Amino acid sequence: MTGTIETPPHRRTTWRERLFVLGGLALATLYTAASLLLGIGVDAIGPLWMAAIAWSVVASITHVLWLGLVHGDWSAFRNYRPSEDDGEIDEWSSRTGRYAWLGDMEDRLRDDDHLR
Repeated sequence: MTGTIETPPHRRTTWRERLFVLGGLALATLYTAASLLLGIGVDAIGPLWMAAIAWSVVASITHVLWLGLVHGDWSAFRNYRPSEDDGEIDEWSSRTGRYAWLGDMEDRLRDDDHLR
């Protein structure tokens, strides 16, 4: 159904790069634990986690683009291999072919005439 990303034989990520991408999540975890133990600043936990997740997404995209532009390592974009489409998604969404019986089953479940 989904494609796979093959891990290329390129350089290993450093701890600084991992800290750059995952640092926001680590800080949000520490703040959450401290605020729950101390009972102060609990209202900021939700927005903090949303910001930490947004930071991780933006930082990972920035890091991959930086690797490509500065070091010429475009392997994060190049090594994607899409899966073969066997038509299963189309059949599932339109309820045709081998999934047609699901539509019949749903019609029977919605039919309440047999209850009267």
